[in-house]
Amino acid sequence: MKNKISFKTVFKIGSATVLMILILCMTLSVFSCSQNNSGNNDSNTNSSQGISNNSDTANTSESSTEAPKILSDAPVKDYGGYTFRILSKPSNTVNHHWDAKDIVATEETGDIINDAVYKRNTTICDEYNIKITRTENDTPSSLLQKSVKAGSDDYDLMFSGIGDTVGPAQNGVLINLKNIPYIDLTKPWYDQNANSQLSIDNKLYTTFCDFTIVDKDSTWVYLFNKKLIQDLGLENPYQLVKDGKWTIDKMTEMCKGASKDLNGDGVMTWEDQFGWEGECWDMNPGIISAGVQLTSKDSSDLPVYNGLDDKGMTAFTKLLTLLGDKNLCLRSDDVTSYTGDLWADVMDRSFTDGRILFLNGGMNRVTLFRSMDTDFGIIPSPKFDENQSDYCNTVTQFSATSLAVPATASDLERTGILTDALCAESHYTLIPAYYDVQLKTKLARDDDSGEMLDLIFSTRRFELSLIYGWGSLSDIFTNAMKNNTADITSSLEKAASKVQTAIQKTIDAYSSNQN
Repeated sequence: MKNKISFKTVFKIGSATVLMILILCMTLSVFSCSQNNSGNNDSNTNSSQGISNNSDTANTSESSTEAPKILSDAPVKDYGGYTFRILSKPSNTVNHHWDAKDIVATEETGDIINDAVYKRNTTICDEYNIKITRTENDTPSSLLQKSVKAGSDDYDLMFSGIGDTVGPAQNGVLINLKNIPYIDLTKPWYDQNANSQLSIDNKLYTTFCDFTIVDKDSTWVYLFNKKLIQDLGLENPYQLVKDGKWTIDKMTEMCKGASKDLNGDGVMTWEDQFGWEGECWDMNPGIISAGVQLTSKDSSDLPVYNGLDDKGMTAFTKLLTLLGDKNLCLRSDDVTSYTGDLWADVMDRSFTDGRILFLNGGMNRVTLFRSMDTDFGIIPSPKFDENQSDYCNTVTQFSATSLAVPATASDLERTGILTDALCAESHYTLIPAYYDVQLKTKLARDDDSGEMLDLIFSTRRFELSLIYGWGSLSDIFTNAMKNNTADITSSLEKAASKVQTAIQKTIDAYSSNQN
């Protein structure tokens, strides 16, 4: 497997190191308070003027060898009690697993995520003499646009779904993150894949970072029922992934023997056993995970529409053959007679009851299934074939929260310093809590899951046509799944001009945006 970055070694926390780091950080803070730094977000130099992130260091291996802690280059300043204002989605939504629970915490409660957020914010608030407040809104990007258009300096940062953020990015409402002092995008607390894939015209108005975990939860993966794997005598999915043999064909082969009419009524309903579970929209990440690039970028960092080539059409056909078979796959779109909570009562319950071999969905399902009696595993989405070099895992545009700075932010140096400091602190507090404890230790059921998580998070793909919704391209694949329609050539041909027109509008908007 290529491009594998071991988060396992990066975030391994050792209690024996805590005291040493605290002493070191106290020493550094004495010098950092008396020095200043002009700041350069293209710099990759770690200076002694970095903040003292009071958290544990990381081990570079399972041995006692330790990696030096990377510090923010942002200088420590006293901001005299300034209120750092963050706009985000609500912390109490209808579907609580999508709550913006990673922004603020008022006190320690014993919950690992809440307490990590509290520690991060307290550390930075104390060090920089600030307060952090959060404005919650169901559509934060709309609220931000109204604020900026009115010329109001109401917010320092916004965290919203990436799909909702691209509108403000094109409307001159956001600041190019590359132009903000002290936001060093080369640092590990910014997603490097997102930085390169989300930029247009060499401008980056939004990206993913370690300040939040909802974007991690929004990564589309596969969960599998270990007992069904064993009972059906199927190959170990972990080993298939490691050997590069976890492909669409292999998944289809394994699903064919998994479905059962449990009640014997001759009709497959959601109360029966299926090989695959998900929704019709999953055709989109399925194609992308097959290594298909619907859009790419040219040498000037401008998006180009590629359409669906022969490989892409083959991937679509293979996926439709499986996912369109209602005797093998339980699709939420087909459960039309249920009047309750479809996902909680039908889809999630089907998996936790042990009636689903493979579930395709967000990483947040790992947390939702923490009380599941039967063990399950976590693996990436399947490749097109064994010749595909890397696994690819899509991040859904609907819920993945990204970082953005409003154009009316009055003090960009202050915004950059505090943003980078908070993201850096998150890298050593919130991310270890989320990754090592919640996923690898508390919820994941085996050591192999940790290796799979390393692979999944390091191979995330951000398909611009999905994020920007150019020409409603994703609807073609979703509708093809719903209607089990294999011939989409004419639909793609009709959509091509719309997609290209939409792309050009985006390019023009970026080119004219001087922020």
